[in-house]
Amino acid sequence: MADVVQYRLERMVDELDDLEQRGLFNRLEIAEIVKQRRKFEYRLKRPCPLKQDFLTYIEYETQLDALRELRKKSVARELKKQGNKKLKMSKSDVAGLLRIIEIYELALKRYKGDIDLWFRYLEFCRIREHGRMKKVLNLVLLIYSPTIFIAFSFAFFIMGYMHWLKLLGFIQRFREFGFMLRLGNLITT
Repeated sequence: MADVVQYRLERMVDELDDLEQRGLFNRLEIAEIVKQRRKFEYRLKRPCPLKQDFLTYIEYETQLDALRELRKKSVARELKKQGNKKLKMSKSDVAGLLRIIEIYELALKRYKGDIDLWFRYLEFCRIREHGRMKKVLNLVLLIYSPTIFIAFSFAFFIMGYMHWLKLLGFIQRFREFGFMLRLGNLITT
């Protein structure tokens, strides 16, 4: 267990070095980040991790990524005042997003039947617009029976996200499987 946690922490070294080099976090803050991540990783590697452990880790990483983004904007403003170029994209810009996705995927492997967790992941994909929405909806279709997916579709319609389903072509997917999504005259097929 400790080897796996250590390996996952060692994979974060490049990202953390980049955060320090760019001046977004200092050495003490990075030490605190490592301490928190180690604590969360050990929680996830115990024999029966709780759903709340995953959600707490996701919340921590989301807040950390938001803080990184704010500090990046502040550093970019300072560079602009000095007449220097803009900050380029680096490894630390996408590492937080990828870590959150990885934690969601670990949680969904453990708790496949938790609809609330699936909706949280879909909402995260919608907000971040990183191109994973189609992949996640395909996973839902593969894992659950089409009737559950129809319930997901109806919930998205109620929430106002039916345009996502139309854009991604899932109405056609239902036709291929022989299922029709009927919501009265609200959807024209």
